[in-house]
Formats: sequence, C-alpha cells, structure tokens
Amino acid sequence: LARTDSRLFSTVGVHPTRCNEFGDTDESLASHVEALTEVAKAGMIDGTVAALGELGLDYARTQFCNIETQRRGFLAQLDIAEETQLPLFIHNRETGEDLLDILKEHRHRFSRGVVHSFDDSDELASKIIDLGLYIGINGCSLKTPENLKVVKTIPLDRLLLETDCPWCDIRASHAGSQFIETKFDTKNEKKFERGCCVKSRYEPCHIVQVAEVVAGVK
Repeated sequence: LARTDSRLFSTVGVHPTRCNEFGDTDESLASHVEALTEVAKAGMIDGTVAALGELGLDYARTQFCNIETQRRGFLAQLDIAEETQLPLFIHNRETGEDLLDILKEHRHRFSRGVVHSFDDSDELASKIIDLGLYIGINGCSLKTPENLKVVKTIPLDRLLLETDCPWCDIRASHAGSQFIETKFDTKNEKKFERGCCVKSRYEPCHIVQVAEVVAGVK
C-alpha cells in the first residue's frame, strides 16, 4: 500500500502476540528473520519503510502467544534492528520492567525508538526516556486521571502523538475527554456516509483530539 501512495509509510515486524509465526525451531526462526530483513531493506531503498515493528512484549494477551515465545521473537527482531539501524516501534503491555530490562541490555544494538500507546507509570516512562527513547500517546493513554498525571510528566521533546487507528478512540467516559474541543460527524458502520467518520473508529484526523488533551493536561 505504501508503494501506491507517496503519503504513506510502513513498518516491518511481528507483533508480540503473533510471534508464533517464527516457529519452534532455530531454522524457522532464522528463515523468518531473513525474510523480514529483506522486506525491511527493500523498503529502505524505496523509502516506504520507516521503522521496525510493532515489536515488543504483551503479557495481557498471552492466550495468543506465551511469554517465552514473545521474548524469543523480540530478541530475534533486534538482530534486524542492529543490521538496518531502523528505529523501533515498540509495544509494551503489562510487562512490569521486563521489556525495559531487555531494552537496557540491548541498547547498543538499535538506533532509536518509541514505546507507543503508553499507559504505564511515570516511573517507567522516565526510565524509558533515560534510554534516549520516546513515549507515544494516544486515546488509550488518556483514559484515567492517573494516565493524565503521567502524560503531564513527559517532556514535550520526548512525546509523540498517535491515534493507533482504528483503535484507541477517546470516549466520553475517559478522563481526557474533558479537554476535547474538535468534534467530527460520525455514522454507524452500517450507515457509512462519505465525509463522516465511522463510530468508535479512530482515524488520522483524530490526532488533533490527542493534541488537545495533551495541551489541556500540560
């Protein structure tokens, strides 16, 4: 898709909940890493690949992939990061400091990166920033009063805004909704109308709402 429209870019990687794709053997792991590396390098040449990811750890959804397999897949993808020096688009969900520990240990292997859709503590955010990484904020990062307190502590020069479309919309029940000023006409999916957004689906235009909440908190 990125090769059909110059406005679009892609990432290359395997989400932690999909790391079973690497298989059970060293051979299958190496083969999959090689294939991903080829795709990444081709995208670097034509300018369509901007980062590696989404990769990382997710302990909230181990029903899809167990922790050991996730860690194996994450470490394997750091081989690609070391070879290509593409930035990392990092997923972290309910891992305590396990993901942080891996990033610390392997910090010399990758260039830069962002821990996206951040909804953890200000302490963890600070430790991630100390590694020279960025924090990505979207609607899932702005649900509770505690979330907003964390956002307030993140330096603007280490903060990236995102929508994580089509997920992570800011809902009326979320603490961050009080700061939203820009509204969009929406329709139920079954009653789609050109010019309107689909109800409960976050789209690129909604990035302004994330910015409004961050501005309100700051």
